[in-house]
Amino acid sequence: MTDKTVRFASMLLNLTLPGLGHIFCREYLFGVFIFLIMLIAAILFFVSFFLSLSFWPKAALLALPALFYVFTFVDLNRVVRLKGDGGRRGLRAFSIFLAVGVAFQLLVPLAPGNFLFRNRPEVFVLEDNSLSPLYSEGNVMKASRLAYAVNIFFLNKPVYHTIPSRYELVRFLNGTGRMKNGVVIGLPNEQVQMVDGVLIVNGLPIVEEAYSQLVLTGDCPLTSVDGYSILVATLHLGRVDVAYMVAFQDVVGRIDRLF
Repeated sequence: MTDKTVRFASMLLNLTLPGLGHIFCREYLFGVFIFLIMLIAAILFFVSFFLSLSFWPKAALLALPALFYVFTFVDLNRVVRLKGDGGRRGLRAFSIFLAVGVAFQLLVPLAPGNFLFRNRPEVFVLEDNSLSPLYSEGNVMKASRLAYAVNIFFLNKPVYHTIPSRYELVRFLNGTGRMKNGVVIGLPNEQVQMVDGVLIVNGLPIVEEAYSQLVLTGDCPLTSVDGYSILVATLHLGRVDVAYMVAFQDVVGRIDRLF
């Protein structure tokens, strides 16, 4: 391998498994050190969901390991330049190292690739024009799970970091297990009704619009939302069709257009 090829190979390996690029270049101790630092960072990432910390302490917990990880790529460039022929390995060795890195990303729960796969968005195609004029039949959409919850490998249920906001479009399971798309009109512990398109929450009208292009119309009977649910209305061309009481665990994700 030439220096340029070794540099690219080591960078790629460092992406698949932190520290693997340095080990590939025969920097064994520092490679193991990088792996341990990023392992601790991954553990802190998961623990942060259970700590009552403000934004900035959480940001610091994640930013410092991220900066260190960026530095490892800079250091790899230095290592390749200094090692020269003494740090080179063949294509076969690179293939073995790459297989180890890819296996780590796919199989180890603490790996970013595994985390992203478990929390991947649901991709679907709109079957009708119920969300018109915002979205039309045939649009490819995604329901982002990470918008509200995180699937953590050592728990049997997702960890909710926020709840949907009023007027957000969400995908959810109704009482019969069918997927539905709708707009959030009621939040936990609220009394909600809609009269002639006017949303009334706890006896007071809500004056802001859902979206600039979507004006809700129709009626919804007075409904008391419990503490662990939201009220989601399915639509027909902007008109409220049916209002569903949706438990948090039945919310698939926030709806956005994929392309």
